[in-house]
Amino acid sequence: MASGHPIFVVGAPRTGTTLVKEILNRHPLVHLFDEVHFFERIYDDRDAIGDMGNPRAQSHAIQRIRAIVRDFGSDQRVADHLTMEVYRRRLQGEGGGYRGLLATLLKAGAELEGATYWGDSSPQDLLYLDTIHRWFPEARIVALVRDPRGFLASCKNYYRRGVPTYRERYNPLTNSMLWRSYMRALVDAEATPWGALVLRVRYEDLVAEPEREVRRICDHVGIEYRTNMIDVERTNTSFVDGGGTGIVSTSVDRWRGELSPTEIWIGQRVFGELMERFDYASWSNGDGRLRPSALELARILAVLPGRAYNLLFRTAKPFKLSKLKRVLSLFRAS
Repeated sequence: MASGHPIFVVGAPRTGTTLVKEILNRHPLVHLFDEVHFFERIYDDRDAIGDMGNPRAQSHAIQRIRAIVRDFGSDQRVADHLTMEVYRRRLQGEGGGYRGLLATLLKAGAELEGATYWGDSSPQDLLYLDTIHRWFPEARIVALVRDPRGFLASCKNYYRRGVPTYRERYNPLTNSMLWRSYMRALVDAEATPWGALVLRVRYEDLVAEPEREVRRICDHVGIEYRTNMIDVERTNTSFVDGGGTGIVSTSVDRWRGELSPTEIWIGQRVFGELMERFDYASWSNGDGRLRPSALELARILAVLPGRAYNLLFRTAKPFKLSKLKRVLSLFRAS
């Protein structure tokens, strides 16, 4: 089994977590899963699944996580490697429970790749950092931060990659609220006694100075930097940029042309002081003011109920009231 400490790459969605996962996975000692979403798909449903000390509940949980990896992840062969009996045996070796359920999966993925360090890259795990630290006190967290207006533009345009439900879930108000809640969770984690285990990485800095930022990440997680780590396959999952390798910064200021003044106005009012706290300056027209369109505001508010419904229920991840409460409590705390 993999013997190194775990690594979790987190952040609000659309902030560069996939890029960092790809960078780290180019190191031979690291294997991170591609968005297991264990806490949303399994842990938040533990009341329904049951106590892992119950053999029936344990079997159900193992079947569910194997199905999740097979159906949603990019590491399907792990599900074949971890048969029910193998999973059950290794789970006991990890001390059982939901912690053991996750650790068994992540370590098996690293083992198949011959890696030492293991982990996951589910962005929304940012909402569960307290649990992650309690389970894995030695874990290193890499937290991505992105200009919230770039985040909005990415959410708005992700449909161009063949994911139309993103367009149907986009609303500048609800998406801005999500960014604010996620970033509040990051600020709260940084303020804990274990906050030094959390490394904040700005997406804009990463794409502008990739070697410098990847060296920071490597130092934080405890691996040696390798030059090939930044030669990732070029992807921009909100906008179609074509193939190639290497990290590019063309997406940094796209929001200026993709968002309307009304969307920017809504966002900046919701982002509040957190935007400035992360060193993103407010934007305005040449006269120093942003003037929202009354007609566009009316259209945005008119589709808000439907978009909010899609955001909650039209997703590959199940709706959980516990997560909704967590997001709303973080928004209010801001």
